[in-house]
Amino acid sequence: MLNPQAALARRPDRVLVAGGSGAGKTTVADKCAGLLALPRIELDELYYESGWRVRPEFPQEVARAAGQPRWVTEWHYPEVATVLARRADLLIWLDYPVRTTMTSLVLRTLLRSLHKEVLWSGNQEPPLRSVFTDPENILRYGWATRHSASDQVRALARDAPDIELDVLRFTRPADLSGWLLRLAGTLPAPASSGPHTTERSTGASGLR
Repeated sequence: MLNPQAALARRPDRVLVAGGSGAGKTTVADKCAGLLALPRIELDELYYESGWRVRPEFPQEVARAAGQPRWVTEWHYPEVATVLARRADLLIWLDYPVRTTMTSLVLRTLLRSLHKEVLWSGNQEPPLRSVFTDPENILRYGWATRHSASDQVRALARDAPDIELDVLRFTRPADLSGWLLRLAGTLPAPASSGPHTTERSTGASGLR
């Protein structure tokens, strides 16, 4: 586990952002893409087609994207978790209290619904009343999976000890904001060329 107060020893090339629904994974991934000049992979865009249907080619498209040399993306679909973790060199873990993530999720869902925001593949949030009728409503899903991100990160150390992955864990949004500000001012110089040979400072097994 890396120390969030310390500067990164090297510039990461492939970054995952983990956290529960409402933790702000998309926002953090967008910010890291800008600060680290990394191509952005939007997993939800690869996952959904119109009508909130799942794209059958999703695992193959993620594997293809993960094979690229540099990227940043969210980490929340179990079916592609391992392939992404095997390629990533940094995991940013937004391990916030449930009250924090659920409050954010409720506000986000309310705004999207009221503004009829168009999401991936032209989809929109269903009416708010669907929380009472739809078992897959995002608020019900967020509550049912409120511990899934933590379980998934810890399972990585238990089930795939061979994966070497630097981990930054944040338990408060304020700590993350401070780290992003420091990141903006203390980035190491980009690698010039050739293969990357720097050893990783820690591994996923350090979570145990």
